[in-house]
Amino acid sequence: MFSHTPTGSRQAPAGTPRQVETIVVPVPEPLHPQSRDVIDFWQKHRVNGRLLSRSKLPCRETVSLLPSIFVLERMDEAGEDWRIRLVGTHLTRWLDFDPTGLTISAFFHPNSLAHNAGVYRSVTEERRMHITHGRLHGVNRDFLRLEIVHLPMEGAGPDEMLLLGCISIFDN
Repeated sequence: MFSHTPTGSRQAPAGTPRQVETIVVPVPEPLHPQSRDVIDFWQKHRVNGRLLSRSKLPCRETVSLLPSIFVLERMDEAGEDWRIRLVGTHLTRWLDFDPTGLTISAFFHPNSLAHNAGVYRSVTEERRMHITHGRLHGVNRDFLRLEIVHLPMEGAGPDEMLLLGCISIFDN
């Protein structure tokens, strides 16, 4: 998600969008309590074979999770680009800018774009969760250890698939 900034290079002013590069590996189970909470919420609202619906967010149940979530929508049939529909306030402060409305092709470094789009496609097409551990480079926060949860979510109906994500930061 973040591009690596070489040592000694000038930093962009605060609030300037940066390209992000992800350095992550898939893991079988969530470890962070916040990740487990968002997965529990998602599973609780899967009813009669249907996924969590976008209409369930926000709600009182998710107040503590909202600052760390994001929602993506597919922009093309091939699923090669996605629009960032929502980004929690904790994440926007951490990024030093609000990427809401950007496409992932504008947000991600080219080295990470195809991989991330592939993860989003598999999550929404196979309707399964995907969890990763790693770091994000490009916003001077690469020292943070993260857990990223990706979950399929229904939009206006069962045929509109969105991606619900949550980024949890481990204490170092």
